[in-house]
Parts: sequence; C-alpha cells; structure tokens
Amino acid sequence: MKIRRVELILIVLVVVVSAVVIYNVLISVPFKDYSLDVDALKDPESLLVNSRVVLKNNGKMALNDIYIVYDNNKNLTENLLRIEPGQTIILSPPQGALLKSVSVFTGEGISIEKGFRSPIKMPGMIGS
Repeated sequence: MKIRRVELILIVLVVVVSAVVIYNVLISVPFKDYSLDVDALKDPESLLVNSRVVLKNNGKMALNDIYIVYDNNKNLTENLLRIEPGQTIILSPPQGALLKSVSVFTGEGISIEKGFRSPIKMPGMIGS
C-alpha cells in the first residue's frame, strides 16, 4: 500500500492541527488552586492618560478579600470581596495615583506587585 503525496500532506496537517488544539486545551486548564494574573496598563495620549488594572483569576478556586494598593500609597486602595475562577475584573485607578505600580494581596496569601506598562506606539495607529 503506497501513500500518495496528497494523503501524506493531509496526515501531516491533521497531526499539526491536533497538536495545536491539544496544546491550547492544556494551557487553558487551571492546575493551581489559587492563581491571579495582574496587568497594569497606562496609555498616555496628548490630552489625558488612559489607565486600567486587569485582574484575572486563573486558579480553580475563588479568591477572597482582594486588596489593591496603588503606588504603595495606603490612601489609594480598593477592596474586592471575591473573584470567581475564570473571572476578569477591570479597575480604573483612583484619581491622584502616579501610575507607577500596583500591589494586589488576597486572603489566600497571593501577593503581586506590578509596574504600569505603556503600549508601544506604532506610526499610523490611533493615539500614536
């Protein structure tokens, strides 16, 4: 039994697509009970600065008593009661924040400090 060139290409294509699908499924399944992703973004424009902090619970369990501190200033804080698994929350930093860093603490012992990042401005793009 001889495999033709078209059949070989189809077999290779099926194997590659299957590998990509399996990889994407494996990386989307949470392995830790408690996991949090924090993304702090500031986008300076000509007249104002757009900023946001995105919190995503990547774990299998809910996160409780989330405490957010902006720029290590105890006067610039926010509290969240709960973030469910897979839930994403977008926060706007309070007025007066310098947008240097954000610290996030949870009742489960997670402690993350992130600096605000700025997107790369590309010529011809809106806002650049």
